[in-house]
Amino acid sequence: MALFLSSKLRKAADTSLIEDRKTQLFNDHEEFIAFEQSEELQNYIELEREINSEDYKQNKKQIESKSFKGSELERKEKELKSLIKSKRYRVYSSVHEGTELSKFEKMKESEDLVKYMELQAEVNSGKLTKKEDKETWLLYKKLKKSSEIRTYFKFKNSNKHDIYFEVLASNLLQEIEDLKAELASKEFISEKEFLLDKKRFEKTEAFNRLITYKELNESESFKKYFQFQKKNDFHLVREWELTFSENFENSELDKEKWMTRYYWGDVLMNDDYALPTDAHIFSEKNIKISDSVARLETRKETAQGKVWDAKIGFVPREFDYTSALISTGKSFRQKYGLFEAKIKVSDIKNVMHAFWMLSDTSLPHIDIARTSSCGKLFTGHITGSEEKPLVNKAKIKGLDWTNDFFIYSLEWAPNKLVWKINDVVVYTQTENIPHEPMYLILSSGVSNPNSDVNAVMEIDWVKCYQKC
Repeated sequence: MALFLSSKLRKAADTSLIEDRKTQLFNDHEEFIAFEQSEELQNYIELEREINSEDYKQNKKQIESKSFKGSELERKEKELKSLIKSKRYRVYSSVHEGTELSKFEKMKESEDLVKYMELQAEVNSGKLTKKEDKETWLLYKKLKKSSEIRTYFKFKNSNKHDIYFEVLASNLLQEIEDLKAELASKEFISEKEFLLDKKRFEKTEAFNRLITYKELNESESFKKYFQFQKKNDFHLVREWELTFSENFENSELDKEKWMTRYYWGDVLMNDDYALPTDAHIFSEKNIKISDSVARLETRKETAQGKVWDAKIGFVPREFDYTSALISTGKSFRQKYGLFEAKIKVSDIKNVMHAFWMLSDTSLPHIDIARTSSCGKLFTGHITGSEEKPLVNKAKIKGLDWTNDFFIYSLEWAPNKLVWKINDVVVYTQTENIPHEPMYLILSSGVSNPNSDVNAVMEIDWVKCYQKC
């Protein structure tokens, strides 16, 4: 098991790659969320809903099944042709376009016709006879033989005359004109062209929306979004909400977030103190920030401080070493969640570097990562009481912890503690789980007094999350 873990740690030793992947995952998720809330996606969803609907499919089917043959448009064209070819309209057109009608109308108003009609009436009544009024009779005969008058009566008594005036008095001409106007309209011509076009659906607005939908499907932004949708690792982002973050971007330590001494020393006497076993005293001067990295320095130098004595309290003392500590004892505490920091250490043979957690009392105590002079890394937690502490810890080996930055993390749930290094699980504990809010401490201190002690704990960032 130890060999297997060492192998996994070596494979995950490239912290920058692990961090880049995490950063990319968060960036991808932010991009995904932004796109998910965009108007562009909402329009796409509406298009997708429309195009996949039964109404759209039925409309498409109906349009594609349409035909000019058998349509109302074809019926009207046939109706117009039938009316134009009808005997009544042909006779009407022949008379209207010929000379008979104009001669007829002209003759109707002539004096000769009027005179003839008068004489004809007298002849029919017996008032005019050949014997009694020879001269008038001869005029009557002359008019009767007139080709104009004969032509007039021939047309008047013809079937053509009757049909012409019958058509003129009917609605036939208006029907034909109305149909001609309708068939010549832009709307009729456009609709006819549409029905004759075998690709008529492609001329519709519905088809344009289908093309827009397909183009969006093939666009890079949508392809990327769909790829994001399929990512199984987005849950790693969605299930955690950031509750604390420090990137050390300012040139000085943010005192709103960080204390630089033990919590109870600050609360009880507004001063620092050391534990009886400490060879060092913490000094704020040993905290340096540059290039967005906090440096907790441990060095050999004399300094005055206090030591906690359980019998007599705080006692003044001179220390041969100084070191540094930062804590969120006053600013941030949390029960359960994900706690992680990117850290690099040096000289673990003589200095113990730790990323740990405490509540208001000395127990429970959680070591997210603590170096040891043997070159191994300790993770674990202590619960119970000072008289009967319950210790659960693991020794992690396989890497040189001073070689590079590593991401040390603890996932704390009500029923489990899981320690990771660069996302590799190194220890899991399901017993004696703490259930009180705890604060973060990052510290260094002399573990092996040595005249050459000169060590540093570099902290790139610290982040905490809670389950959403």
